[in-house]
Amino acid sequence: MFDFAPQANEYLRTHLFGDIFERDNLDWQIRELATVSMLAAMSGVEPQLQSHIGISMNIGLRPEQLYALAAVLEARFGLEAAERVRVGIQCQLDVRHE
Repeated sequence: MFDFAPQANEYLRTHLFGDIFERDNLDWQIRELATVSMLAAMSGVEPQLQSHIGISMNIGLRPEQLYALAAVLEARFGLEAAERVRVGIQCQLDVRHE
């Protein structure tokens, strides 16, 4: 999508994420959990989901916490969203062990 409409990427980064993340009402871990949850709920955004799972781990979230998020997503949203997170976690773990 961003190859077709590069302005959309800039808009998302500046206005959506920039404006929301600039506020101090949520810490970085909670922000990433929210981002991972929303990305997991959508199909076709797996690269972004992978990236945010990696960011989550880089800022201190443990795989166990992300697996717990996947369990909540499965119970509240559905198996597909949960599996996207589980696959993303495993991919990140595989990359980190290479």
